[in-house]
Amino acid sequence: MSFQTALELFSENERRERKRILAAARGLRKHVEAYQRTYRKDIMREVMEVLLGGGS
Repeated sequence: MSFQTALELFSENERRERKRILAAARGLRKHVEAYQRTYRKDIMREVMEVLLGGGS
């Protein structure tokens, strides 16, 4: 396999992985937005702190 072919395969895999991650992030955002509409803001703030590693 040539370097060019390997590079093209790597780039294609990177594109697929990025697409997968972005789709998951969009799904998570929808869940978070629904959660925000349902629960009080102070609870949501605590949840986001935990998710982002800022709280315990």
